[in-house]
Amino acid sequence: MKKYPVNPIIRKIRNLLPRRGFTLIEIIFSVTLLSIVAMGTAQYMVYSRWDIDRGIRRQLAWINMASRMEQAVDWGYDALPDSLPETNQEITANNLTAYRTTDVFGIDDTTDGLAPTDTDVPDYYMIQIKISWFTTGNVSDSLTAYISAEMAWDY
Repeated sequence: MKKYPVNPIIRKIRNLLPRRGFTLIEIIFSVTLLSIVAMGTAQYMVYSRWDIDRGIRRQLAWINMASRMEQAVDWGYDALPDSLPETNQEITANNLTAYRTTDVFGIDDTTDGLAPTDTDVPDYYMIQIKISWFTTGNVSDSLTAYISAEMAWDY
């Protein structure tokens, strides 16, 4: 095999440039760095999706609770204790299942100057609506309102 003379300029460039290729340590370091960045990105994506789902569930819960409160207004003050309460009523919205509990508590205020003559009739009702996602005890959102016969609604 015949050897050809190498141009001196090319020889200088070859001497200035490092050898081609990567060492094993450089490859291990770059793969480790890339995996750390990829894991952080994946975790961010999962958390973002979870946060979006939670926001959708929360919005659906508040819409449902507001609708239930409107039903209470339509029924009127005297019908609240008999027609509004419910326990773990299954509701479905956007293919999501939730459980709604509505409680009505009669509250008698003895310091309003009307006691003891009004001890049999509550002065106002506390209406509490709770939404649980996935299981019945997992309360994620709740809404409480007070209504009286004299003062109407107070949120």
